[in-house]
Amino acid sequence: MPSGYRRQHLRIDHFVDLKPYKRPNRMVPGRDLGRETERHAESLKRDLAQAWAGAEGILSLRDVQVVGEPGRYIEFETLPEQPLPDLNWTSKGIRLASVAKSDEGATIGTIFVPDAQQEFLDTKIDEYQSKRGKSGRPSHEARFASIEHFRLARLESLWVDARPMPAEGAPTWWECWCWPDRIANFDAKAAAVDVLVGEDRLRFAEREVVFIYADRQMLARIVASTDAVAEIRLGRDDASFFTSGEGRDDQNGWIDATVQRLVPSENADGIAVCLLDTGVNRAHALLAPVFSADDLHSVNPAWGTDDDHGHGSEMSGLAFFGDLTAALASTDPLAITFVGEAVKLLPPQGFPATQPQSYGLVTQQAILRPEISRPDRDRIFCMAVTQADVHGPRATSWSATLDTMAFGGSEIDDLRQRLICVSAGNLPDGLQHGDLEDWDSYEIEDPAHAWNVLSVGGYTLKGPITDQGYEHWVCAAAIGTLSPYSRVSASWYRGVAPIKPELVLEAGNKGIDSADSSLVSGMDSLSLLTTSRDPLVHPLTLSWATSAATAQLSGMATALLADDRSLWPETVRALLTHSARWTPPMETALLATGQKAERLLMLRRFGYGVPSLDRALRSASNSLALVAQQEIQPFHRTKGGTKLHQAHFFSLPWPRDTLLDLGEHEVRLRVSLSYFIEPNPSADAPLSPARYRSAGLRFDLRRRNEPQDRFEARVNALASLEEDEGDLPGVFADQGRLLGERSISAGSLHVDEWRCNAADLADRNAIAIFPVGGWWKMSKDRSRNNCSMRYALVVTIDAGDVEQDLWVEAAVAAGIEIEQDVSIS
Repeated sequence: MPSGYRRQHLRIDHFVDLKPYKRPNRMVPGRDLGRETERHAESLKRDLAQAWAGAEGILSLRDVQVVGEPGRYIEFETLPEQPLPDLNWTSKGIRLASVAKSDEGATIGTIFVPDAQQEFLDTKIDEYQSKRGKSGRPSHEARFASIEHFRLARLESLWVDARPMPAEGAPTWWECWCWPDRIANFDAKAAAVDVLVGEDRLRFAEREVVFIYADRQMLARIVASTDAVAEIRLGRDDASFFTSGEGRDDQNGWIDATVQRLVPSENADGIAVCLLDTGVNRAHALLAPVFSADDLHSVNPAWGTDDDHGHGSEMSGLAFFGDLTAALASTDPLAITFVGEAVKLLPPQGFPATQPQSYGLVTQQAILRPEISRPDRDRIFCMAVTQADVHGPRATSWSATLDTMAFGGSEIDDLRQRLICVSAGNLPDGLQHGDLEDWDSYEIEDPAHAWNVLSVGGYTLKGPITDQGYEHWVCAAAIGTLSPYSRVSASWYRGVAPIKPELVLEAGNKGIDSADSSLVSGMDSLSLLTTSRDPLVHPLTLSWATSAATAQLSGMATALLADDRSLWPETVRALLTHSARWTPPMETALLATGQKAERLLMLRRFGYGVPSLDRALRSASNSLALVAQQEIQPFHRTKGGTKLHQAHFFSLPWPRDTLLDLGEHEVRLRVSLSYFIEPNPSADAPLSPARYRSAGLRFDLRRRNEPQDRFEARVNALASLEEDEGDLPGVFADQGRLLGERSISAGSLHVDEWRCNAADLADRNAIAIFPVGGWWKMSKDRSRNNCSMRYALVVTIDAGDVEQDLWVEAAVAAGIEIEQDVSIS
């Protein structure tokens, strides 16, 4: 029989060949929308004339004293399914503010137009109406042809929050997303009208977020009387912490026995799992050995670091020990290879509520505190906190902050990359069993849609119900399927939204009340067992939902890093995702359809499956993993502009002979590509991944019997598509991919599989990594035009239950000394 997972993964960093990456010259014909240009231009001019003449909307609240350049917001609407027209004339101060998609697929956006540029915009529409270029097409066709209407904007035109806009008269906190070069004008106007402005703010590439406390009318007055505000959102914090149920009976005997089995490693202090939560009670016998008093922090020192809520202590136990139901019953030693850190995010009872400005700011502070305290330590961050009423794929200040912190910060020459595990959020309480038929409407919550984080959902192996008196109740979810707590992203548009969650772990199950079919949470036999904040009265307590799943994954990630500190955060993310497998029910559903679009819909429920620490740590004789950490420069700025720069081609150490020997036996090839993007949460980011990410990366595998030179030529031809953001044409598609090219459009973690005969895979021993567009390419910042980005690549061949040894042949090709590596355990 094949060996278990005891062999080192093979590193292939040096098997890469860096080559120039150029898009071929080509002509891109404009899309003819069948417009009668003269009539269409007349309609647009009438719309604009009415907008210039109008005095309602935001304009009605403009002060006599305007700070900055006086102007007005003009709303536009396109035909359905048309790309965002470029209505920016930066030199004239005309710029895009907000943008969204209607239910019918039309783009609805808002531009700011200085009053002095009214004539300029009218002139451009006149030129669209009467002038023709060399090709005979109307002048400025790309800007105006898709537009159906212009109209004077209202305050609601700048509202981009999924939550309803607050009613008139009620003061609240607002997020004002401003253009950075106009922020001084906003500050001056806010000071002039004596509005409370939050001291802290968030800075992104094309937006600066300022928090003000005002009613709706005052907000509109400030917006109308400056030239600074691009978008507005709700600034109120409304987080959902997932609490435990009743504690179990006193189990001090089990705990004492477990403490005796703890075996700390010599270097454990150099690695930490950092819990951004409610604090930790380190008086618990199981937590005292792994949490030092010096490693407990608080956003506000006056709050203390003890856990008055309970959630943080529960998460701590799950991060270190998993579900204690199994751990307490075991007699095996428990190796402690890392330590714990905790940062208290929310105030205890008796303190004022956290200043409702932005979770982004609070989380940023929470991440920095332990790093300042112990800069020499590597860590994985765990955050099981979400906003229950904020969901959808649009970037928020919180999610964009997480993306920035994972990327390494905003100083491009001083980055510190981080892996942050975030819970997907939970279905609301009080549901009936029938409500699960509408499961896809329960979207993942903010900030789990952030691109660079690992978003964690839940599945369950819990059941049947054994609680006394409830044995006749039925479980809400079948064994091996999605947990009835877990949220999904199935309703998100494929082209611009990452696949979330990426991974699912045990989150518990719910019971169905036999009397009224309501769903019941927190049943003992359907929950996880963990440490309590009250070690004297109830040292053990129940936990469930996606927060429990997130804590478990964070512990796995930290154990992986502790095993090899040379791994980048991008690599830890790749290895965990790469190790995941779908449960039999998930796999059955996935393979029951040949439609890749339906498979992607399923991925938006249960991600890439359930991770395995064993597979993430090691290879096996029948399951070979090749791992690379590399840097690539996607763009290069020259006098002629910024162009694509590099592609990486890996010649992989491949078990070719062994694959040929396996012949018709089915093997599975999985490829995972992980990198972090620098976010740009600008107005048009929701419409195209390239407008949010700094740059994107893609992979492509050499086809069967394809010569290397033809493979490289084909990959370079893909460069011609880098700005289109559309699907790959059929000539480029690889029909063998389980998920397909369409699964890789948004996000910064890309995974696909091939399932084929072993012999068909024998000569597919080359893979390319190449860039696609992002805002770095359009930026005027030369340091970003010429910046490199890190990535991790993992390639695994899994031959299932076979005797042949894939690993040895590949190790020889990689130059590994077999005698030293085979015995690794």
